[in-house]
Amino acid sequence: MKEAVLLHKDRLYLFDGRRFSTIEPKRAKKFRVGALVPVRQIVTLTFKLPSTIDHERLAVQVELKMYNEGGLDPNKEYAIDYLVYQMPKKEEYLVEAFALCKEDIDPLLEPFVSKIGFLDILFPKFIAYESLYVDKEAQSDDLIIYIGEEEAFGVIYQKGRYIGYRTIDSLSQLSKAIGIEQVRLKALLANKGLVQSKYAPEEMHIFDALQERFYKIVEKLVYAINHKRSFYGLEGIDRIILDFDGETIEGLDTFIGSFGIEIVRYEPLECCGFDPKQSSLATEAYYLLRYDELPQKINLTFYERGVPWYRYELFRYTAAAVVALLAVVGVLLYLDMEESRLQELIQIKEARLERIKAIDKKLLAKLQKLQQERKALQKQLKELEEQKEVAEETLEAIPFIQKAKLDRERMMNDIVKALYTYRLTTRAIDQNGTREALVDLISKDEQRDRIARFMQYLLQRNYQDVQTKKIQRKDGLYESVVRVAP
Repeated sequence: MKEAVLLHKDRLYLFDGRRFSTIEPKRAKKFRVGALVPVRQIVTLTFKLPSTIDHERLAVQVELKMYNEGGLDPNKEYAIDYLVYQMPKKEEYLVEAFALCKEDIDPLLEPFVSKIGFLDILFPKFIAYESLYVDKEAQSDDLIIYIGEEEAFGVIYQKGRYIGYRTIDSLSQLSKAIGIEQVRLKALLANKGLVQSKYAPEEMHIFDALQERFYKIVEKLVYAINHKRSFYGLEGIDRIILDFDGETIEGLDTFIGSFGIEIVRYEPLECCGFDPKQSSLATEAYYLLRYDELPQKINLTFYERGVPWYRYELFRYTAAAVVALLAVVGVLLYLDMEESRLQELIQIKEARLERIKAIDKKLLAKLQKLQQERKALQKQLKELEEQKEVAEETLEAIPFIQKAKLDRERMMNDIVKALYTYRLTTRAIDQNGTREALVDLISKDEQRDRIARFMQYLLQRNYQDVQTKKIQRKDGLYESVVRVAP
């Protein structure tokens, strides 16, 4: 496609790859028309699925996951699209799915759609940067940071391939948190950045607040980078590209580098020969212009273009009938040709009926598959509930096990302390769990009273049963086995 139309701030712009020009809705119908959707209105969910399932089942599974795990409301209408990544050395797909609620986007786009009648493509801005790599083989791993008035995010491209995004504070959110006007905040970031020496003493409270907010922003981005390492083998970030109305934020690269991210380059966004201030808009327009060539793309539109009236079958059949009638007017073979035409129509209807039956059969098979999957999921749920009960019983038993361990340690500590206090010698201490301990004591004749004091000490420590089980005298020594029980 040589030209495409982008809806931007309630105006239509025709883009031919070199320049922008405004265009009226009536003329725009000749071209592909697209618009951005706010990232904050998109529900995103990442999950794994077996790579053995076919495309049709994959689409069904993605939709089920989005409703069951993504929190979609079954009473509302959603557009769902997804990107699929083959996991290395595994028979698994990593799927990143996106959903957009019609109820949320209608107030923003319905006034325009009512004029033009359609929107071919609705897409989030983070996927538009795919257009940066379409004409060249990317060699770097890039972190692109977009900071706009109402939304902001960081998006990671690994060798030109999108692998994930993370929302961060927009200018509006930053200005409210710091307590200054948005215009002033934008000027400070563009002119002074995050360099402390550029701020006057009376502005240090602003710098401190900026430093605190950007610390949290960079922390989120670094977490996202580290999270992607395990899935995609991401080794690091070679280049940071800042999409900030053509400006850079001085010191941002140093700030990110302090988190252990080694950066080779830090530069403002430049696209397709446009200057930095126009490059952000150019990436969006190029996404529409080169849409068919992109290896990864997202389309969340509800407003598909209608089929031209001359393509409807009713029109084709009517035209065929009119031509046939005109051709046979005044001809003696009118009845034969009319019969032939009717027979053809019957064959068409029969063929259409067979197609409908085939579709019904396919849908029935699909329903049966879904019912089987539902039974399997119910079985898994039952197994998980049984595992949960076992886990709960185990958790309930842990405090008792811990208490028993502490009781054994307490009994042994008390016996050792009593031995030390009364300077008694023992042959052995046999401890049987928490029920009892047998202490084999040895003492001289003149030390026999120490055994009694040893037993009295343990009784004072709230042991209910302290008694001597065996006493024998040999070679001037007394051997006494004392039983201690709680």
